[in-house]
Amino acid sequence: MPSPPTSELPVLRKVIRSSTIDLIADQLRNAIYSGLLAPGQSINEVRTAELLVVSRPSLREALQRLVSEGVMTHAPGRGVWVKRMSTDDIDDVYAVREAIEAQAVKIVIRSGKPIARIRQALARLEEAIAGNTARTIGDADLDFHHSIVACSGSVRLSDLMKVSMVHTRLLSLSDPRGYEVRCDLIETHRELAEAIADADEQLSLAIVGRVMSCAASRLHNPLTEPEAVIVRAGDLDEPVDDQWSQLRDTMKP
Repeated sequence: MPSPPTSELPVLRKVIRSSTIDLIADQLRNAIYSGLLAPGQSINEVRTAELLVVSRPSLREALQRLVSEGVMTHAPGRGVWVKRMSTDDIDDVYAVREAIEAQAVKIVIRSGKPIARIRQALARLEEAIAGNTARTIGDADLDFHHSIVACSGSVRLSDLMKVSMVHTRLLSLSDPRGYEVRCDLIETHRELAEAIADADEQLSLAIVGRVMSCAASRLHNPLTEPEAVIVRAGDLDEPVDDQWSQLRDTMKP
């Protein structure tokens, strides 16, 4: 079986013109989301600027943006490194996710927005689960939730969701048990898609809340859901060799 494609954050909106800082930040976010830059990995400014063919001042500004987003960490005299999430971050990350997605659900339902994108994302998730590869399932699951936010048409919610998706992925990549996903919640995703299609706001919000609560609980203690069907990352989930391999020899902050 071929390796799954490298994970990338979904395009949240078309940008006519992007600044150099935007482009650098996007590249770094995607590298973190895909696991090509791992939690705890330090960023060598000189080598990274050379790799991306950008100036060091531009790189520093992009790194500072990611620090402010909580994607990277900085300490005087120690530089910048990819944030390693802890159990203290779990509830906060999922509380933010729930707030973003709940508001998106309200907009979609109350404004009667088209939801074809949600149905398409659900179909991709079903296909990913059939393939039984952890990273592909994880990407498709996050893409399904992203599709709800994208359907709202809110640029601000989409920007918040982009960062929240990186936080969610960092939680999984920082888990000492290794990267794993739950693949038996497809029926819950179907229920959510149908509740949105039926304009049942109360049920939709309840499902969103339940999904976030269950995800947080499993990260805190997988034994709380002994019946869960889990797919763990294997060799096929490892990131393919790429430009970021040049930076992987500095794996500590």
